[in-house]
Amino acid sequence: MEASQQLTVSLRVRLRKSRHGCRTCKQRKIKCDEARPVCGNCAKRYFDIDRCDYPSVPTPRRRHNREPSRSDADTSVIRFNSSMLPPSITTRPTGVSTNLGQRQFEMRLMYHYTQFAALELPATYGYTSKELWLEKVPQMAFESDLLLDSLLTVAALHMQDLFPDECNRLGIAANHYLDRTLAKHRYSLGCIDRTLAEPLFVTAFMLCITSWQLAHQRSLASDTYQIPSGVFALVRGCCALHRQYDGYLSQAGYDPQAIWSLAPSKDIIQADHPLLYDVQQDIEMLLEAFHVNTMPADEAYVYQDTADCVVSLYVALALKMDHTILQRLVFTMAVRMKSRYVAMLEAGEPLALALYARILTVLGFIDHLWWSRGTNDRDVLHYSINGISNMMPSQYLWAMEWPLKVVAGEITFTSESKYAASDYED
Repeated sequence: MEASQQLTVSLRVRLRKSRHGCRTCKQRKIKCDEARPVCGNCAKRYFDIDRCDYPSVPTPRRRHNREPSRSDADTSVIRFNSSMLPPSITTRPTGVSTNLGQRQFEMRLMYHYTQFAALELPATYGYTSKELWLEKVPQMAFESDLLLDSLLTVAALHMQDLFPDECNRLGIAANHYLDRTLAKHRYSLGCIDRTLAEPLFVTAFMLCITSWQLAHQRSLASDTYQIPSGVFALVRGCCALHRQYDGYLSQAGYDPQAIWSLAPSKDIIQADHPLLYDVQQDIEMLLEAFHVNTMPADEAYVYQDTADCVVSLYVALALKMDHTILQRLVFTMAVRMKSRYVAMLEAGEPLALALYARILTVLGFIDHLWWSRGTNDRDVLHYSINGISNMMPSQYLWAMEWPLKVVAGEITFTSESKYAASDYED
């Protein structure tokens, strides 16, 4: 009897909860200290919060002094089984500021996202651009603080390019929401379940887009171009996350193979297509000039495989695939290739740099969209090609001739081949 009493006491201590905690702590399923206006947990998590969202105090009810019967216990299990209840929709995510001015600013960012930024994001994962970014993501953002912060980051970055007078304020806002996104994303990776898989995955892809933009921002202190290795790592992580949770994501409508799908075989394209013929000639002469056929077999295989991937990208261009899909292919091309090639690229190997420049030049043949091309002051194509040229050792500058001609407008989608075999001879 004594052991039974001890067990009852220990259970009561372990199951004790705060009765009137804030909504954030309740959603996170942690004990709230009920401090007002801001509880201890939220004060640590949100530096800009002014007040926690506390529910109204319920009217006390008289308790009935009777022991619960077995039928009552069974009924309580059924009544509170969350899988049988409809999913709740939080119309004000807990991460939104309670400060009136800040909330108005966030509403402005949300409006800008739905009216402008979302229209320039890439179609992917089996969804069209409109279906994913304009319809699905804003709806999920009303239930997920993680996705909401990521959405606000993208909106702030997009507005920076359109409103230079507010550049400083929007830059601070973008960094603020990006920091919150990264902190929540890192935390959520340790507790993924069915409800978290979709917003976590979409947020990962939005982080890739954000990092691509930030990687190509020119700095007044240093304008030295750097290979966007961080973007490559994020895209690889996003793809790994997709593969690991493809069961959940497939049920949500995402195509597990969509991000990996390349253009059809180049054999179906007529060989006399001007641009495709031109780039094939250019790459063949490039590989010959670097004497790839005399390299060790494993190294030669990596370069030949990379060259084939580059050609497949221009096949997609010749097929006139949707421009948002083409931009997504450029964005993820480096991680579609062998990991050894990426290592060569990051090490600044001349042939690896020359091939990467030819990947980026695809952007010069398609519509100028914000997320992949930047603005006139921060044009990703011109900035990257000129930056790679500066990285290239002087004895290999000839390898940048073709990309530089694309940037200069000397090579167009319908222009005839401008190369002869003698152009790349030693």
